[in-house]
Amino acid sequence: MIDKPSSYIVCAANRNSAGLIVCGARHYDSIMHSIINATGGRESWKNCEQGFIDQFGTFLTREEALIIAKNNNQIRRRCGGDEQRLYSENLY
Repeated sequence: MIDKPSSYIVCAANRNSAGLIVCGARHYDSIMHSIINATGGRESWKNCEQGFIDQFGTFLTREEALIIAKNNNQIRRRCGGDEQRLYSENLY
């Protein structure tokens, strides 16, 4: 039996109330903005949940992602408010 590799944070992601997920290198970067505009615009994404995805495409909350990033030594720099949740700035 082959063990499934542990999760690794890949990129920032937002999930809207319909369950759609958009990804980008950072939250609300130009790529994420273009996808948001193509999928209903700001109105359909204004109450979205910010998080991240792993290499399996699983959406993770900022809190879940922080645990994974810490376990994989992915934290490159610190920023304000990152004691309990992960931010894109922590990864690059």
